[in-house]
Amino acid sequence: MKRARRQQGKGAFDLIEEATHLLRTAPAATLAVYYLGAFPFALGFLYFWADMSRSPFASQHLAEATFGMAVLFFWMKFCQVLFARSLRAQITGENFPCLNFRQCARIFLTQTILQPLGLFLIPFAAVPLIPFPWVYAFFQNVTALANCDSGEAAKLFKKSWKQATLWPAQNNIVLAILSAFALCVFLNWATVCLLLPQLAKILFGVSSIFTESPYSALNTTFFTGMAALTYLCVDPILKTIYVLRCFYGESLQSGEDLKAELKPFTISAHKLAATVIIFSALFCALPSKAADSNAPIAAAVNSQIAPPDLDHAINQTIHERKFTWRMPREKIADDGANDGIFTRFFNNIGKMTREWAHDIAQWLDALIKKLFPHQRTVSASHENSGYGWITSLQVLLYGLVAVAISALAIFLLRLWVNRRKSPVAVASVAIQPVPDITDENVRADQLPEDGWTKLARELLERGEFRLAMRAFYLASLSHLAARNLISIARFKSNRDYERELRRRAHSFPNLLNIFGDNLFSFERSWYGTHVASRELVNEFSANVEKIKSAG
Repeated sequence: MKRARRQQGKGAFDLIEEATHLLRTAPAATLAVYYLGAFPFALGFLYFWADMSRSPFASQHLAEATFGMAVLFFWMKFCQVLFARSLRAQITGENFPCLNFRQCARIFLTQTILQPLGLFLIPFAAVPLIPFPWVYAFFQNVTALANCDSGEAAKLFKKSWKQATLWPAQNNIVLAILSAFALCVFLNWATVCLLLPQLAKILFGVSSIFTESPYSALNTTFFTGMAALTYLCVDPILKTIYVLRCFYGESLQSGEDLKAELKPFTISAHKLAATVIIFSALFCALPSKAADSNAPIAAAVNSQIAPPDLDHAINQTIHERKFTWRMPREKIADDGANDGIFTRFFNNIGKMTREWAHDIAQWLDALIKKLFPHQRTVSASHENSGYGWITSLQVLLYGLVAVAISALAIFLLRLWVNRRKSPVAVASVAIQPVPDITDENVRADQLPEDGWTKLARELLERGEFRLAMRAFYLASLSHLAARNLISIARFKSNRDYERELRRRAHSFPNLLNIFGDNLFSFERSWYGTHVASRELVNEFSANVEKIKSAG
């Protein structure tokens, strides 16, 4: 029966519970790797959406913005592969291996080849003619099964599709549950963000356009932002679920799940802390070109200037970005109409590079000026004109750049130190036939019912009444699991087993009462200060026999 259940796969609810437990117990570095790739993409997508839908200059830098979004997308997929590999190492109990540049390049190349197809196939799979769960599971498996030892995209394609077609009922139920959960998360984020302006007005007296008209926030940018926050909350759980699906699917042939269950019986040296590759990708806005916007007007006031020059200075000032962001879009003449698509693309890339170099030079010049006190007059004039928030934003961006550079330096130092360490030999011993009854991680399915009963009677004869009571309790759990009244799991508590038994064994009221009495006695002795005696253990053992004969 156990082999047949293994072939059919776990239930959808059990898989979601195990994925939640795995994600909750994952190291902080694992989640940091995921959000190191997801946060830049989410912020870049929000900026791209707002800029392309509102800016009158969107057509001038469309190619550069699209190229930047593509880079952020591939970087996010690369970080998600590292996140999935770290979870896989946590499941198997192995250390996360350090990756060299060639292995990272292979992972990045396979994700670059396969993942862009999902941008077209996943929305197209919403048509009833195409099975959406299979297509969605396939691209999730491409992330979960990416292997740096083999950079063949065709091999990864076959493995991902094989796992996508495995256990279709489980996949459909998981997607239905997570879709409803994502909708609830979306509504919660939307409610909170709509109420924030009202709370700011009530608590701090800050009034804004959103307090006067709350519905003014309901635009496409707002809903896009809520969708991005929902993705950041729900997608890690989805990734974890498909990592578990691929792990159990491959274990049908390799038996890797059995090896992972035998890991607690082996004694090993102190495990090395898993090294997670962290790169810093921060696309920050460069300082505005408006630092010297008042220079032409000041020169016109302090000195005699010809009227044509004055008109030119005024025209140049009023056409700057901070004054023209609300202007309607105008059709721009296509100077390169006769050029091909690749020529225009590379011309735009070259123009973007030159603009970045010019903006970096201006940024360094502005940074030097901010270090000296004689620039306070310029800062004050910016604050009086209503643009003081730009200075605050620039200071925040400088701080983020400093933090990113520091994190990159620490990562490189740790990587250099870890490479110089010699590998530690791991000593292995034979598997102990009897589990340690004093270990809190011992599960009832590690021994059959007769094995727990025999161990309990031996402990009772030696006078170890507290341990004997726990052995009898595990024997009762093993018996109930064999009757399919409960399912044993590492993350379940005693109260979880009681609630599960109440759901499945409601037709046996005597069984529920006896198990409840035993659970009360066991928790008083095991977790409390109540002393276990021989009479109490004998009474507990008699209740266990009643549980076996109940029903």
